[in-house]
Amino acid sequence: MEWRVELAEIEKRKRFFLEGEFKMDGIELDVGYCRFIEPIKVKMVVAKTKDGFTVGGYVKTALEHPCTRCLKPTRLEINGVIEALYLPESMRKNVKEERLETLKNIVYYHETEFDLSERIVEAIVVEVPEKVLCKPDCKGLCPFCGADLNEEENHVCDKMIDSVDSRFEALLKLKEKLKEVR
Repeated sequence: MEWRVELAEIEKRKRFFLEGEFKMDGIELDVGYCRFIEPIKVKMVVAKTKDGFTVGGYVKTALEHPCTRCLKPTRLEINGVIEALYLPESMRKNVKEERLETLKNIVYYHETEFDLSERIVEAIVVEVPEKVLCKPDCKGLCPFCGADLNEEENHVCDKMIDSVDSRFEALLKLKEKLKEVR
């Protein structure tokens, strides 16, 4: 489906409805490339306003994202909201004078059509949380050897003892003496 909208078409109808699947295999995020594991379903309406056009809608999909702690692939449900106000380029204020007065997503256009693909991608990216966990109590990886602590509950890493900061060697010796006394 094409996600480009002709402004003349919207002006004729006052409202323009779009529904379908957005084609995209994956998305580049701060953790790297994440692939979609469900189709990206989009419902959107574009309406004429006094000054421009308003866009609203929903995006629903799921993607495979690595767990922040153990790096296992994790299913992440996405239920994004699309909101934007398209105004003609002529309404743009001087950049030096423009202040953030609202949190509206304003997009300026200067052509006879605009592409809504960016709004769909934006709705997906905004929905990705800062930390994605495979399960709420994920224990992560051993910081010394990389063993998965979810699979090895009683993991004791030999590398941990070898990698003690020299400034803390005296404390480690004291800890070992205390164990001997008990």
